[in-house]
Amino acid sequence: MATRALIGYLDDSKKLTTTYNHYDGYPDYLGKILKEHYSGDEKAKEVASVGYITSIDEDGKINSKFNESANTMILNEEAFSAAMQIGEEVNGYGADYGYVYFNDEWNTIKNNGIEGMAKQIVEEIEESGMFMVDENKEIEENIMEQGYESKWAKFLNESAGPDFKVLSDYIAQETNYDDLDISTYIESLKRDFEAGGDRRDGYDDYEMDDYVEDFENYIQDKRDA
Repeated sequence: MATRALIGYLDDSKKLTTTYNHYDGYPDYLGKILKEHYSGDEKAKEVASVGYITSIDEDGKINSKFNESANTMILNEEAFSAAMQIGEEVNGYGADYGYVYFNDEWNTIKNNGIEGMAKQIVEEIEESGMFMVDENKEIEENIMEQGYESKWAKFLNESAGPDFKVLSDYIAQETNYDDLDISTYIESLKRDFEAGGDRRDGYDDYEMDDYVEDFENYIQDKRDA
């Protein structure tokens, strides 16, 4: 069965080496074989450097119809950005799964969209110690866990303006609009904050639900224009 997969190896210099695997890429088969036959830095790098793999036998023997070079890239410094790059590579292969060796183990990724894949492995990437952690991550998670409204006023007092990522997530949670509509509004909002003066001051008393209402009015005005 053509369950496609990416097989990757991430070294200490943030270099990611990837190979395409065509058949039997599901965790109960390929994932198991990689752990049994290709664990350890040398073995993991070896299998990730093949370039093209048709399939791997149960005894670990690699079968390949084509002679292709492995892909290599240097990942970004920030952890989530690096995780997104890995997700993009998995998606670029049209793969159902990704298996990336780092932290002395094979990390399994199921393709549920690029951002979804990034979220699956970002904690493991952070634990590797090779990447920077977003300084806003802790405060954003705190807002998510304890409720947007309960932390919103405190958060505004500690920053020059709203965290636009948190705000975007909240609008998506509270409305049925698509990502393009939300991102268009967020970009307009950023311009207002950057302009300062009356355009910025108009948001001084806004809470989360006020931004949702403002967003809905913004979209309605665009559609009526």
